[in-house]
Amino acid sequence: MMNYIEIAGKRHRYCVLHGRDSITVWLDGRTYYVPNSRRTHSAQHGTTSGSGEVSALMPGKLLRLEVAVGDTVAAKQPVAIMESMKMETALYAPMAGRVSEIRCEPGQTVDMGQVVLVIEEGK
Repeated sequence: MMNYIEIAGKRHRYCVLHGRDSITVWLDGRTYYVPNSRRTHSAQHGTTSGSGEVSALMPGKLLRLEVAVGDTVAAKQPVAIMESMKMETALYAPMAGRVSEIRCEPGQTVDMGQVVLVIEEGK
């Protein structure tokens, strides 16, 4: 959900996503990560630690998918490209495995934290 805040008379768009390992703040096209001090965080790659879910780092449009269901991926491999505020951002695989589910289509507008695809850990 997009929110607005007024700072020095100027209106700014922002969104906050609370994750298990960190808090992610999207403000005027920039993404900021605040890690939980008791855990390491992996939100920089759009994931929740220990899960195969690849989530949007910020609100925007999914430009393209670099993988399809059934594809084998390596850890940290780019799997999707998003656009927000005229900037392109890659989403990365959190682990090696197989793409088990794709939840968004290219051209679709996605919210910050929305799951784009799921990777099943390799056996």
